[in-house]
Order: sequence, then structure tokens, then C-alpha cells
Amino acid sequence: MHARPRFRSAKRPLALGSSLLIASLALTACGGEEESAHDAGEGILSAACPETVVFQSDWEPEAEHGGMFQLLGDEYTIDADAKLVSGPLMSGGEKTGVTIEIRNGGATVGYQSAQSMLYQDRDILLGYGRIGDQVVAQADTPVTAVMATMNKSPYAIYWDPETYPDVKGIADLKEAGATVNVGSLPETWIDYLVGEGVLDEKQLDRSDAPKPATFVAAKGKLAEAGFITAEPFMYEHEIAEWGRPVAGQMVADAGYPEYFQAISVREADVEAQADCLEKLVPVLQQAHVDYANDPSATNDLIIELVEEYDTGWVYTLEGGEYAHQKALDLGIVANGVDGAIGSFEAERVQTLIDIVDEYTEADMEGVTPESVMTNEFIDPEIGLD
Repeated sequence: MHARPRFRSAKRPLALGSSLLIASLALTACGGEEESAHDAGEGILSAACPETVVFQSDWEPEAEHGGMFQLLGDEYTIDADAKLVSGPLMSGGEKTGVTIEIRNGGATVGYQSAQSMLYQDRDILLGYGRIGDQVVAQADTPVTAVMATMNKSPYAIYWDPETYPDVKGIADLKEAGATVNVGSLPETWIDYLVGEGVLDEKQLDRSDAPKPATFVAAKGKLAEAGFITAEPFMYEHEIAEWGRPVAGQMVADAGYPEYFQAISVREADVEAQADCLEKLVPVLQQAHVDYANDPSATNDLIIELVEEYDTGWVYTLEGGEYAHQKALDLGIVANGVDGAIGSFEAERVQTLIDIVDEYTEADMEGVTPESVMTNEFIDPEIGLD
């Protein structure tokens, strides 16, 4: 499992142990709520789900996580030491009878995947993951994805259109001879693009060259990997040394059909927590629809979390608003082929399995779409208009 290479982190604090993640230390109360636990009471989830539904994020708070943070209403508590936020799990403005606890990822957990954390701490019920990454570790930490929060991956390669006016897509960077900074972490999608001849290995910079300094210093000659929902806005509006647009193409549109930030559970919990998931997953679907339709309050919460956690992650409200809108415009957040938000397409998952089988050394024996994802809990009536 690999952390997302993002340049917005000014520092990388030491990894915190799982005991710190679940500790209730100095709490910062918000919305007038000062208790560390919230009233459960009656609600649609109270009889089926754990009293506290624990969710493990994969990174720092950002708009790409908006659908999960949408579950929190006004009565939330931020634990700035443990880097988590909790409160009554809400659906349509009503309490569901349980608490939602959203734990920070990234540096807070030593850049470990949520898939790994699910097996380190059994209190965690749900976590983000990429199907293409998760299948690699299925033998040791089997998980099943129950909802696709994104229909496309926001990963992209971007470049300076002034330097490369004839480049219209990632494949054109090969003919242009542009160096592409992809970072040092092994990524299947990079090996796929090289293996398919879209890029040449010799044009890749696989170092940990710092962002955005390296891109800026190259004065337009360097292409770079990042989020199409984030870096283009940052370079144009937040990086004064650059201050102009970049162009880019999503890796999804270059042939790698990743399901990014899929919500997953331990494989055994598909059955063990079936009663909960049957009621909870539609709530998650509706929360993502609600965030898509009106992100304002949740974006404010995201900025508050960034400030309270104080990990070195830099994020702005304007950047969050851009990310939200860009995800909708580009179909990153969209309904599945069946018209429901959050559903998976088995054929597409099989394509990912085939790519991983070809371009990694992972053992894919017995790995099928049905073993890594399910649409069992998806409500087919819930989707974006």
C-alpha cells in the first residue's frame, strides 16, 4: 500500500502508535459539545451497528473526503492529539443512534494503509482503499470494498501548456521527451503506463524531488504526477512562483481504471457486520450525494480539522471548493454504470486484477472481483441527479 505523494505537507511528523489513535486525551470541543462520547439513543443504526462506527482515512482532511465528513453534524468533538473527530452519525439531519469516529491517515499512522490498520485495530470497521492496491495484499489482510466513493481516480499527470503546446494527453509527453516526476514509491499505474508504451521508463524521475520547488525550478520543462482536483489549482492560485495554469490528464483516461478511495471492511465483516452494513452503506451513499449537492458546511469542518490537527498539512477553503467542483465536472464523483452512487463494475475490477497480475509480483491466485468488492449493500435508488 502506498501513501499519496502530495506536496502540501510542509513537515512529516513521527508516526503515532495505534494507542494514541484511540486515546481520549485533550479534547477540543466544537459546536457546544464537550463530552468525548455522544448520546446514542434510538435511530436507524442503533440496533444493527457498533455503538461507535470507526472509520480510518487514508490521508489528511481534504475535499476528496467530504462525503465521510458529511456524516458529522454540529455536535462533533475534535481530538487534536489523537487526530480524530467524532460525533453523532447523522443522516438527513437526523441522528442515527450511533457515533461516527473518523481517524486521520497519512503521517498520523506512519503512512500505513487503512487495509493494514483494519487488521491492527479491530475497533476500526471501515477504511479507504484503492482496489488496485488492496488486491496486492489480499493474502495477508483480505478486505472487501462495499462502496466506491469515487468513480474515477483523481491521479493525473500535468504539464506546462506553454512549454508543451502540442501535448494533449499523457502519451504525448513521450514524443515530447518530457521528464515526468512520479516520485519514489512503487505504483502499479506507473508500471502499467510504461508497460503499455504510453511512457518510457527513461523519462521518469522516480526520486523524491521536492514539490513544488522542483516543478517551479524546471521552468515548465518538467511534468509531474498529482491530483487533478488539487495541484492545478495550487499551482495557478497558491504557488506564487508559478502562478499560471497547468494542463493535465487523469490516469483513468489513459487506461488505468482504478477505484480510488473505496470504502472497505475486513473480509469476514461482510457477513459478521451484514446487518449493520445493510443499513449503513445507504447512509454513506446519501452523505456523498448531500456533500456533492452542498459542500459548504463540510468544507468549513475540513479546514477546521486541518488547523486543529496541525500536522504540517496545508489546505485552503478555496482549494477545497475547487476540488469539490472539479470532481463533479470530471466525473470523478459520479454514479456507477447502474445509476447508483458507490457501485462497482465487476468487469472493471477484473481489469485491475489482470493489470496487477501482469505488472506486479503479487499472487493473484483466487483473487476475483467477487472476492474484493460487493454491491450487496448498495441502494440502487440512491444516486446523483
